[in-house]
Amino acid sequence: MGLLAWVLIGVLVAVMMRLLWPARSGMFAIAVVTTTAGALIGGYICAVFNIGTLATLDARALFAAVIGALLFLFLFRKLRVN
Repeated sequence: MGLLAWVLIGVLVAVMMRLLWPARSGMFAIAVVTTTAGALIGGYICAVFNIGTLATLDARALFAAVIGALLFLFLFRKLRVN
């Protein structure tokens, strides 16, 4: 369940960012992939350091997954070359 929850968090963050910060048409798919990767890494870091997992719906792991997703999306948008 934890892996599925991390993926869902990544997709939800991408949808929220799409609503708050509209982008070009092709960017939504990239945002979904980027935020999902960030959520997976954030959740994995919590699991490695035994902070909590999303399988038990721990708030710290949920927060880390959201922060990871937002950080990856922010870094991707800043480092993207036009």
